[in-house]
Amino acid sequence: MTMISRARPALVFVILAAAFLLVGCGAAPATGWSSATVANQTVYFGSQTGKVFAVNAADGALKWKFPKDDRSLGAMYSTPVVADSTVYFGAFDKKLYALDAATGDPKPGWQGFAAGNVIVASPVASGGVVYFGSDDQKVYAVDAATGQMKWSAPFETGGQVWADPALTEGILYVGSLDHKMYALDPATGKLKWSKPFDAGGIIVTKPAVVNGIVYFGALSKLYALDAQTGEPKWREPFVAESWIWSNPSVVSGVVYFGSLGGQVYAVDALTGAAKWQTPFKTGNSVRSAIVVDKGVAYFGSDDYKVYAVDVESGKEKWSYKTENRIIASPAVANGMVYIPSFDQKMYALDAADGKLKWVVETVNGQRVTPTPGAR
Repeated sequence: MTMISRARPALVFVILAAAFLLVGCGAAPATGWSSATVANQTVYFGSQTGKVFAVNAADGALKWKFPKDDRSLGAMYSTPVVADSTVYFGAFDKKLYALDAATGDPKPGWQGFAAGNVIVASPVASGGVVYFGSDDQKVYAVDAATGQMKWSAPFETGGQVWADPALTEGILYVGSLDHKMYALDPATGKLKWSKPFDAGGIIVTKPAVVNGIVYFGALSKLYALDAQTGEPKWREPFVAESWIWSNPSVVSGVVYFGSLGGQVYAVDALTGAAKWQTPFKTGNSVRSAIVVDKGVAYFGSDDYKVYAVDVESGKEKWSYKTENRIIASPAVANGMVYIPSFDQKMYALDAADGKLKWVVETVNGQRVTPTPGAR
């Protein structure tokens, strides 16, 4: 690996961190890269203009936007989650919001739960509680019905929390920029492991917890830990060619993830050994999660493209080029792939062949008439 390729991920991190610091100093906010969520035939997503949209999954018709006026919530990194007919998301204005999924109106009693700093991470909602991390280095648990704190105090890490939390089998897992992976009791916010796991580098990926193992990336390493103890399951972590900013996905005993070097990997979930003869290579960084559906891996890249790759062979099935880089992760539902691009458009593609079905401008939520079958 050349000195330039080694330096590139560090430069990316410095630029992103600087953007966050500028926001705190009153400079123009970063634009964000919120992904889409599909529920009840509706696609929910945040925009670079600081709004959240709900559009019809079949044709992209606008259902609602929030805020309904000209206000902006600032940069939108948090991906909306839907639970009990409510949409939850965090924003750069330091607030966690709860909206009626059908109308986009604020949930009665909620005015936006205020954290101590901007919210980059997406929340997770389960059992009437919403969990999320913030740039104030804390992890919160909020009553989904009332918007009030559930724990006696938020859990404090030693760094900003950009990674989405994961809640599985009674344990809340969350990584921090302090290099540590934490396992918390979701009822109390107290540590479950004897100590957090120190990965030796910043953690920005949401952990995937499958069959009692926690998978996550830190710098260029993919770790597998015992979900109950935090002890490593593999002899050594899997080392990628570049930093891992892609949330890992685990399907049928294989871990899929991308790297800032543009590679997409498939790794045996039990042993950590590579499954593909060579990683799949795109033209630029892959920060998008790898979403696997019916034997096909879908993801976006900074090379402007959406990819579909056969999981058995690691070979491309199709690709679709947008007009700018793609950092957000796809949502796959209804035989469609929904993914936003930095060109300020939300794309709906046919999952089978990549043909364009519809496009929505994320500036205003209005549909753009596509060329039929465009690639």
